[in-house]
Amino acid sequence: MKCDFNRRGFGRLGLGLAAASLLRARARADTSLPLVMIDPGHGGEDPGAIAPDGLFEKHITLATGLTLRETLLATGRYRVGMTRSTDIYVTLQGRVADAVATGANLYLALHCDHLPFAGLRGASVFTLSNTASDALAAGIATDENGVDNGPAQDFNGVSPQVAGILASLETRATRLGSNTLAQDIQSSFTGIVPLLPDPHRSANFAVLRDPSTPSALLEMGCLSNPLDEALLKNPAHREMIAQRLTDAIDLYFANHTDYRLAG
Repeated sequence: MKCDFNRRGFGRLGLGLAAASLLRARARADTSLPLVMIDPGHGGEDPGAIAPDGLFEKHITLATGLTLRETLLATGRYRVGMTRSTDIYVTLQGRVADAVATGANLYLALHCDHLPFAGLRGASVFTLSNTASDALAAGIATDENGVDNGPAQDFNGVSPQVAGILASLETRATRLGSNTLAQDIQSSFTGIVPLLPDPHRSANFAVLRDPSTPSALLEMGCLSNPLDEALLKNPAHREMIAQRLTDAIDLYFANHTDYRLAG
């Protein structure tokens, strides 16, 4: 019997895949779209946190980052960059430099926690602060940071006094944007992705120091907790995290920036 592909839905499936592919291609090419820089933590000789069964943080962050890239591109609303797309080591300063060089409009670092108490579990989202919000945040920042000095912002052609004012204004606006992004992520996760108590925290993270790009660091869960580890190993859970992050980024650009998303 001859198959009717349209009747059986194969035609619609093919058209759907073609449309998604077209959206991805347009998103990569359209420089008017906002650029989201994804930073999968650790990599190469730096495994990051290691779960009791030997699972490396660097593998979870990369897998989630690649999934998030595809989820964002599939919307057709963003360009997407990555500080790494394979298992390589990138310095903290190099990660920030990538965001600056590409003119990223948003920067999101992906990590997994390893906390001193196995009973603690859940995701948390961090923004930059010279003073940590609490001892836990301070400890996490110490673990994630190396010796790193944030990139200096250069305001050519103005006096030192004016340069100082411009840098201050830019940093203030950037931090307001970062806090908004963190709140949008927390709202998108609430009731769906397990969260640590007081999940929006702050500390002096090296990768969040660029004064020109709103940024946040997401700890997706705790590899020191068996329930969180099982979730983070599950591709379906990582896909769900990617979708919730996409929803949060949609909200951020739709309501809190000069960009107005189409579609």
